[in-house]
Amino acid sequence: MEWVRGFYEKQYSLWEVSDTEELESQQKLLNKLKKYTPSSCKKILELGGGRGYFAVAAAKLGYEVTVIELAENAVHYIYQLAKQEGVLSKITIIHENFYKTELTEHFDVVCYWDGFGIGDDQEQQVLLKRIHRWLRPGGKVLIDIYTPWYWAKISGRAMQIEKGLFRKYDFDAINCRMIDSWWKEGRETENVTQSLRCYSPADLELLISDIPLTLTQCEPGGEMNYDRYIYRIGFVS
Repeated sequence: MEWVRGFYEKQYSLWEVSDTEELESQQKLLNKLKKYTPSSCKKILELGGGRGYFAVAAAKLGYEVTVIELAENAVHYIYQLAKQEGVLSKITIIHENFYKTELTEHFDVVCYWDGFGIGDDQEQQVLLKRIHRWLRPGGKVLIDIYTPWYWAKISGRAMQIEKGLFRKYDFDAINCRMIDSWWKEGRETENVTQSLRCYSPADLELLISDIPLTLTQCEPGGEMNYDRYIYRIGFVS
């Protein structure tokens, strides 16, 4: 998984977004957090926190958030955003690989938004076992997981994200992985690419069959409306 750090650091450097809009867009995830966790939930562990929008939005609601992020430029962004929004004291930022991070704390909920599947099945199982160890008794896990049928359907679709920045989706049917490539205009041969393993709910049940986690809820979603360029969030717990 050597590609992971390089892809995300490059993605964050290429894609310019609005802090205000991104923080506002976290409300859908916060609603799911409230829906599927008890009111006593206070401590959140977020894996792969990106630029920190969910962590900061949750901290603004009073949650204590620990976020593990691998990309160095994203870690700096989380720090600056948390400071800017006045919640730095409520966020613990860990700049490490969450496959290797050692944590002594336990959490009410572990969240992993938009990124599950970076490894193979065995590596996913290793991570899920680690997640289980980080949970308090009765804790919840909220994860975005890609399904194969959606990515097979849109394989080959290319789009312009913003002026001069392009993205293309493909699907590896043999290994059941979505492929996501980014490049600057006129530099397609210098693209950066991520690949994520896709799972149907039945596949996920098989994946966790030897892990003390139980699949309790699936919500379909996460589909992009390409005419309006609006993303609809989905989720599994």
